[in-house]
Amino acid sequence: MKPTINGLVDRRNILAKLDPRTKILLTITISTILISNGSSQNIIRLLLTLFSLILLLSINRKSQFLKCVGIFIALFLIQEWVIPQSHGMLKFILLGLIGIFMNMLPGFIVGYYTLCSTKVNEFIAVMEKMKFPRSIIIPITVIFRFFPTIGEEHKHINDAMKMRGITFTHHFLKVIEYRLIPLIISVVKIGNDLSFIAMTRGIDSPHARTNVCTVKFKLLNKLLCLVLLVSWMVYFKEKLFND
Repeated sequence: MKPTINGLVDRRNILAKLDPRTKILLTITISTILISNGSSQNIIRLLLTLFSLILLLSINRKSQFLKCVGIFIALFLIQEWVIPQSHGMLKFILLGLIGIFMNMLPGFIVGYYTLCSTKVNEFIAVMEKMKFPRSIIIPITVIFRFFPTIGEEHKHINDAMKMRGITFTHHFLKVIEYRLIPLIISVVKIGNDLSFIAMTRGIDSPHARTNVCTVKFKLLNKLLCLVLLVSWMVYFKEKLFND
């Protein structure tokens, strides 16, 4: 009995253990506020961007953290040094690209964090507590496992092609044939397999399901929701009174 109990111990850190409802609210808030404009939101935008990077460290994604930090530093340097020296169409294109990446990347980071740090059974338990219909729970549950599985499959295909010496620089057409086509076939197969697995586990059963995990809205979740509420208040104040 002891190995089974130890196997159920949740070894994630405190940020990765956040309630799935808090994670979804984080994703919506950061994605919405950062794509808006407003001078009074600059400090909030900076803090939300830094917090999204901290979330990557909380799930031990150090390489992704360093890549994102490098992207933000490069965009900042382009904004401060390159754009003032640019003119015409080039300046317009650079401004557009920097605005898109700096405003949308934190939202993608938080979405990635939510997918990687949330267990499927936790998400199902929360959705059932919120009385969501099964027609919504089942597709979203499949999506939660779909993207990480596709990422793993893409990595395996890349490793196999590297072992055979097929790279973009030497065999561009073969890369498209041997990487893209197997990935598309895997997408279809994995989607079907995940759907069958969900059905096998009884997710579509009309009876009430039990869950091993316990989902509780603890103090940290409440504090984060309070901070997000303040962010929304500043956002609507900017939109309603300054436009």
